[in-house]
Amino acid sequence: MHATVLPYRLPLKLPWVAARTTLTERLGALLHLIDADGHEGWGDCAPLPSGGDPQRVIDALAAWACRPAAAEFDALPCEARWAIETAQADLAAQRQAKPLWRHLGGSCNGIAVNAALGPLDAGLPDRYAQAAAQGFRIGKIKVGLASVEEEIARLFALPRTLCLRLDANRSWDESEARRFLFAIRALPIDAVEEPLAQPSLETLAALQAALPYALALDESLPGFSLAALTESRAVRRLVVKPARLGGIRATRRIAQAARDAGIELVLTTVIDSAIGVAATAHLAAALSPDLAHGLGTSAWLADDLAAPPAIVGGVLQLPETAGLGFTPAAARGGG
Repeated sequence: MHATVLPYRLPLKLPWVAARTTLTERLGALLHLIDADGHEGWGDCAPLPSGGDPQRVIDALAAWACRPAAAEFDALPCEARWAIETAQADLAAQRQAKPLWRHLGGSCNGIAVNAALGPLDAGLPDRYAQAAAQGFRIGKIKVGLASVEEEIARLFALPRTLCLRLDANRSWDESEARRFLFAIRALPIDAVEEPLAQPSLETLAALQAALPYALALDESLPGFSLAALTESRAVRRLVVKPARLGGIRATRRIAQAARDAGIELVLTTVIDSAIGVAATAHLAAALSPDLAHGLGTSAWLADDLAAPPAIVGGVLQLPETAGLGFTPAAARGGG
């Protein structure tokens, strides 16, 4: 097995604003594996600055690539493990002459995705209208960036064309969260992610019981045991980034536990490259094909490593070709 790590730096068309970080580019690296039969497998390692120094993660992946048989897999950063498992699964699917989604257990090559609409700023109405015209059913909006009252007013000023998936990124105390969550009950809400700055299972459970839509956890997940989450059913939905969980096997474990507890599972990326988006989409098609997933972010990139998966009418199309089905057009060095 030959392994190579190819760094990249992808600029964004516009800054990606969240409550605690603003991205203007995506720094990462591709893992390229070639097996004895000449099959080529690809994996994307795209750590976020909020998780520490991205270069440290890329260096760890490069060190693994030098001695893949001897390296300790479980000690690697989670984004590096995701890249390795993705590339290995790509190879395994090619050997079976199956698309990756089928190799992983999926039965459908199209999954719904939400439109990534960004923050509640002056440009949102235009982005909202464009997403509706393109056939999306759900639009994801970043909230918690202005006052609660201002954001409530802006949401009520939008048309009722799309169902809204709102992400507060842990911006509010309990009082602010209650004001916001109860005020928007009349709107078409799919879910609200991470409403509490200091979430507890008890507070979330009380809120969830009083709301007609799903509350969801994303970045708070590492703070709770999976058993406590599923037993308390404090939220109706978990939002997971396979890259942050450490790969395919870790995501499968959470998916099974959530399914057993009747909790929904949504997979998402953070403006990853076409390779990372494709890998997550293949996994989503296998684990949770009936929900809309957070994978419609490629349009935010000014440059990409390959043509991203096509989205038609709000549905991301996966290939029938063997493996991942997405190969970088050319190697790109870090700048």
